[in-house]
Amino acid sequence: MNLRQIEVFYAVMKSGTVSGAARLLHVSQPNITRVLSHTEQQLGFALFQRIKGRLIATDEARKLLPEAEKIYQQLGCFHSLTNKVKKGNQHLRVGAPPILATSLLTPVISELCKNSDISVELSTDNRTALCAALLQNQLDLVVCFGDEVPPAISGQQLFTDEMVLLYPHTYHSLPDTDNNEAFNLQHVVTASQDIIGLDTRDPLGSLLNQEIQKYASDYRHQITVRSYSAAAQLVEHGAGIAVVDPWTADLFASQLQKKRLEPALQFSVSLLYADHSPLSVTGEKFVSMLTR
Repeated sequence: MNLRQIEVFYAVMKSGTVSGAARLLHVSQPNITRVLSHTEQQLGFALFQRIKGRLIATDEARKLLPEAEKIYQQLGCFHSLTNKVKKGNQHLRVGAPPILATSLLTPVISELCKNSDISVELSTDNRTALCAALLQNQLDLVVCFGDEVPPAISGQQLFTDEMVLLYPHTYHSLPDTDNNEAFNLQHVVTASQDIIGLDTRDPLGSLLNQEIQKYASDYRHQITVRSYSAAAQLVEHGAGIAVVDPWTADLFASQLQKKRLEPALQFSVSLLYADHSPLSVTGEKFVSMLTR
């Protein structure tokens, strides 16, 4: 199968119809039908059964799909790289965890792109995947939590902040405090058996877990998540309390109570880029706008 055949096969698998695949690829339906028929003849087996106007994937097609997805993803990376080469230093590929992308980076990208010559691609993922994308030349820079710098990557700390406790308005297991007073973290840990855990592969999850273990080495979370917003939503549904980043806390400020912790759970937000690809002029401008 050549790339065009893989592209048509993947589009049909995703849409389930010839018309849907044609819309995805911006071509005519006869074009899709012709490529698909030629592909099946070339392979010597059917990829789809035609049932009541829909294309039902055969077992053979389902076996091919995972490899086709890998190729399609690589093709997407190649298209991104060609855009980068075409526009040179004026095209910027930025990666970040979802909460930093939406709350911290979008205003900066909007301001940066007031210059019509500059274009930006914004990708979201976890820190590990983002660092891998840097090394594979799929991203130019990453803004993420934590100050650890992996091999073959350079970085700098942008700023520090502290995690925030979220709890329902009707939650009674926490000690009373004045509105401006922080909760003592040890008291929170010993008084609450329903703290929602954060995945320890995540920098903030690792920080939270280390602090909890100081006060209760046998503490076990009934619920653990990797998404900060999922933790906040669970609090909203009465599943417990959560310690999250301040941006997530702000998003849920109208639904939940929030409070500082003492001692503060301080974290850093860092900029990372691959050693083989130093920041461009546009990248440096982006960073200067982010830190001002």
